[in-house]
Amino acid sequence: MSRESENRSALQQLFVAIDQLLSSAPDVTVAFRALVPQATGGVGSDGTGTETLPVQQFWPACLAAAEKEGHPTVASAARALLDLTPSFRWQQNPNYRATPPSPQFLANYGYVEICGPSGFQATPDLRLGVLVLGPHNFYPPHRHPAEEIYLPLNAGFWQRGEDEVAAGSWQEREAGSVIHHPSWMPHATRAGANPLAAIYLWRGEVATAAKLD
Repeated sequence: MSRESENRSALQQLFVAIDQLLSSAPDVTVAFRALVPQATGGVGSDGTGTETLPVQQFWPACLAAAEKEGHPTVASAARALLDLTPSFRWQQNPNYRATPPSPQFLANYGYVEICGPSGFQATPDLRLGVLVLGPHNFYPPHRHPAEEIYLPLNAGFWQRGEDEVAAGSWQEREAGSVIHHPSWMPHATRAGANPLAAIYLWRGEVATAAKLD
């Protein structure tokens, strides 16, 4: 089987898993479910020429832990992402690279776009990908005009909204949770003792990158 065929199959499996996870919270996910592609068109990329990021070292552990979480849909998503990994294009938000929030942050942060301008499929109204944070890494409060859903593959900690950010209070969220951030809502993420991976979906104003508060 060619790399493109493998990517097509893995993308289809991933999209089905994402739809199943989103269906658990229909009150906030209906618009996102309508944007997730129904057909796949793998790009066949092997990632040649992309930058290697330090955070990639944690990716295998994230997938292995997701398989053991006991959530069958999360495990299915992890297997699909494993099959797509050879074609991943690892990235970092250029706003964060220009002014890193801490010396350790960039070494423990990165993401891969699955759908969007630099993803496997071009989707003008949707960005979909995977965020990875190294152990104990703190992703400081930030915001963006796009509405966002996170689907954690591993347990982690979230702050949502002005009150939680101001109070420094954290909510632990398990793998398979649906975490919703309306447009411009400040939010933050922190990994625990283990690395954290989470699928993200953006809709609305998807062209504007997040900025730290």
